[in-house]
Amino acid sequence: MSVEMILEQAGIPLLLFVICVYYGVRLLVLKDAEAIQGKNRGPLKKPEEYAVGAGKLLLFFAGATLLMAILLFINIYAAVVQIAVCTIILGVLWKRLNDKYGA
Repeated sequence: MSVEMILEQAGIPLLLFVICVYYGVRLLVLKDAEAIQGKNRGPLKKPEEYAVGAGKLLLFFAGATLLMAILLFINIYAAVVQIAVCTIILGVLWKRLNDKYGA
């Protein structure tokens, strides 16, 4: 298995993994909630708690994306089901986070 073949099949999920890790770590370390919040949104109720929660959720999704990239080589249907379930979980948890700490 060559690097070219890996990037052909799992390049986009790996790129998404890197982006999610970057923003997850940025939120957890710098507590910079404005990095992911739109400019036209109001101020957050508790920006530090929001940043920590969002960082954890992004790291969860990064792990799910990495698992999907691995599953692509084993069974493509399992990869699609896994990322769909994790996306739904992320959506529900993000809504709860936004209701609790958001604007």
